[in-house]
Amino acid sequence: MQNQDWAQMQEALRDIDFPADKDTILAHVEEYTSDGGVLRLARTLPPELYRNMSEVRSSVRLDPSVEEGRTAGQKAAQARSHNKHVAEYLRQVPDTRLS
Repeated sequence: MQNQDWAQMQEALRDIDFPADKDTILAHVEEYTSDGGVLRLARTLPPELYRNMSEVRSSVRLDPSVEEGRTAGQKAAQARSHNKHVAEYLRQVPDTRLS
């Protein structure tokens, strides 16, 4: 679950000194945990110099649907929606379950 991974990554970086580059952040996370999800998040960071935790958070690629609890079927229906002026994960999808 990506949101738990982000929370663990924040915990791992609680005592890091900013500014820090990607390699420094990755090394700090590797020192803190061996959890695959957390390490995966750290590895997806672009190679930049980060001034604070907010910049790190902005660069971490989290799937917004994780927070929303969407199923694979709902994601597919939202992707097929004709309303292209709204972010895909915010599109309303009618309930098509059989009663």
